[in-house]
Amino acid sequence: MSEEFEKVERDVEAAIDGDPASVAERVRTITLGALSHGKLDADALKQVTNAVLKGAQQGIERPDRERMEAIREAVRGLDEALATAAQATLLAVKEAVGRGSEYSRQEIRGTLDQLGAMESNFLRTLADAGRGATGLVRTTLHELTEHARNSGTAIGGRVANAGADLARAVADLTREQVQSGAQTLRNEAGLLAALASGMLRGVADRLHPAGADEAKGEPRDPQA
Repeated sequence: MSEEFEKVERDVEAAIDGDPASVAERVRTITLGALSHGKLDADALKQVTNAVLKGAQQGIERPDRERMEAIREAVRGLDEALATAAQATLLAVKEAVGRGSEYSRQEIRGTLDQLGAMESNFLRTLADAGRGATGLVRTTLHELTEHARNSGTAIGGRVANAGADLARAVADLTREQVQSGAQTLRNEAGLLAALASGMLRGVADRLHPAGADEAKGEPRDPQA
């Protein structure tokens, strides 16, 4: 595992050991900070999610009922951060569709497929973390997985709001490009993922301007 993801683990571990009331927000900030660097693609989402869940488990020294609330809050913060990542990806797809002659339609459709799989991938990773845990941590992660499957996640809600409209727009774009014989100017792999990462930085800054400092483990100035 790279130093970047090891740092995510350490930061989440420290967040779990802190004030329970701030766990969700701190984990959300740490996750957004990690995802906003590099390319926002399926591999990055999986690795960051794994690092966050591993750090959360390591942060519990004495897994009693009271401490399990910290795990619940960490998962909530992770879900909210991934929902923000989904929003950034939706914005990137919308931008790419609007400039359809510049982006590979295959990459646009692939990114849309990735969006559709975000919730199921999150649930799968959460379930895997539970199977790899023991005792109360395992029970708590299993309960969280089942609750999320039955009640939905922040990720799923964010994607559902705009995903269908974008899918229709991508289908229309594909027909237009095929009919016109349009050649894409920007068809390098990962270009849309890089665009999504830039969108995420913008979304994260608007939602939490001080997020970058907290993601580095630096306390936020209460007067800011």
